[in-house]
Amino acid sequence: MKLKLMALLSCVCLSSVLRADLNNLVYDRFSENILNSFGVSGVFLAKLKAKNSLKLGSAETKWDYFLQKFDASYEFIPILKSMIAQAGIPQEFLFLAMAESEFSTKAYSPKKASGIWQLMPVTAKQLGLTINDYIDERRDPIKSTQAAIRYLQFLYKITGQWYLAAMAYNCGIGRLQKAIKEAKSTDIDVLLDDEKKYLPKETRNYIRMILSMSVAFNNIDRLKSEDREYLLNRGAMNTLASVHIKAGTLLENIAEGAGMRLEDLKKYNRQFRYNFLPPGYNEYTVYIPYEKLAHFKQNFKADTDPNEMFVLHRVKQGETLSSISKKYKVRISELKTTNNLKNSFLSINQKLIVPIIKKDYQKIAQNEVKH
Repeated sequence: MKLKLMALLSCVCLSSVLRADLNNLVYDRFSENILNSFGVSGVFLAKLKAKNSLKLGSAETKWDYFLQKFDASYEFIPILKSMIAQAGIPQEFLFLAMAESEFSTKAYSPKKASGIWQLMPVTAKQLGLTINDYIDERRDPIKSTQAAIRYLQFLYKITGQWYLAAMAYNCGIGRLQKAIKEAKSTDIDVLLDDEKKYLPKETRNYIRMILSMSVAFNNIDRLKSEDREYLLNRGAMNTLASVHIKAGTLLENIAEGAGMRLEDLKKYNRQFRYNFLPPGYNEYTVYIPYEKLAHFKQNFKADTDPNEMFVLHRVKQGETLSSISKKYKVRISELKTTNNLKNSFLSINQKLIVPIIKKDYQKIAQNEVKH
């Protein structure tokens, strides 16, 4: 009886080992397919594991943190996934956004990169995004993603590999080309050499992080075991709706029409620097949750009353509150209240939000745009 029990336990243990090996085999094959779409071979995956890169200093050690961020970004991830897929770009670039900004539209770096895709001002403008006193489209979840896609396609056309495009996205195409020239190779394992340091440390860790997250977040068994399988299906439905609204409209009025709090509306529209749509254009695109669209259509009323609108004024030399109030036909007390001014002192280039009467709006707005 004892021998039979030992034999049975041995069979159970062997079965468990074989099942684990089979799961690892399936997982490794799936992981290899993921890396292949990124232009990386399965050999690199083995080296990545050998160095414990999947467990140390990457997605594995921050699994709970990344899951939390991934889960909290349910408004943007479906749209990003859909746009990336339609552009024929590997889904790994979803994790590039994760590595860059944790999907935060208000992310801002010390180097002045901003938005989900952390675009620099010069690059953003070259890609057609608007950045001015009123608006920063790097924080627009849709337009910034369209710009990032154009940029990634451009980098891929130059480099010929998606992993090289990702490197160039982080450190710049010039810096990548210099690294390739020094290394005399485009092989990922060579370029990520921590001793030769062909690429900046930030870029080396950045690429490993993207690949690690991509493999970890596609571990179906683990997501199932943690009741996170629903994350795999994100991208199957629309989460944000675009509505077109006249310039100068208060965000508070838009939020009220959608049945939302102002702060919740701003969460989807960080591109607007102030609580009103910029003047000088006919309409602006504003994003609201898709489930709020029907309510918005029924309840939002375009502001037709002769109430106040807002423009941004930059103080010029010699200007005072008195001269500005006369220019815009507003009371000094209104200027102080709107801008939380405790006294009448102004500095050159100081920005003031000016409430104006609608009948004077078009003329002033057009003049603002010209200048």
